[in-house]
Amino acid sequence: MLIPLETGMVALGLGAALLLVRSPKAGQSGLVALTCLAILLVGFTQPALAGAVNGDVLTNDQQKLNETLQSNPADNQYQGIEYADVKGAPLGDQEITDRVESQVPENLKISVSNGSVRLSGKVSDREAAQAIVEEVKSIPGVHEVAYDLGLKNISRK
Repeated sequence: MLIPLETGMVALGLGAALLLVRSPKAGQSGLVALTCLAILLVGFTQPALAGAVNGDVLTNDQQKLNETLQSNPADNQYQGIEYADVKGAPLGDQEITDRVESQVPENLKISVSNGSVRLSGKVSDREAAQAIVEEVKSIPGVHEVAYDLGLKNISRK
């Protein structure tokens, strides 16, 4: 559902596209109009996609499926990428690295670049992996957490 501002932007974009199409150089302006329309559409769909990836607009069944897909068939690997939505003054990469190192087991490998955190290594089980990812996502300045974690204790469900 579009909010009033987005609706106004769409109307403005379509109006400008129609004016460009009717101008004397319709061939060139038609291409410009289509490009503008494509940019508008991409701009409006990207927030919805980001919410879907982050789990904000997924149903419970979709969230369970997403959780299942984060493990490999042998259920000994937990991998994926999650996006953080933390409020507060963002920390720099070195501060994020220091915080992550203090919150996760020492055996995990950590890299941080521009607020993007990458975790790899082995943890005891899926619950431990989920807890670690959630802790890292709560750090101000973290935009995303990519993880590839081996699971030592495999539990069949």
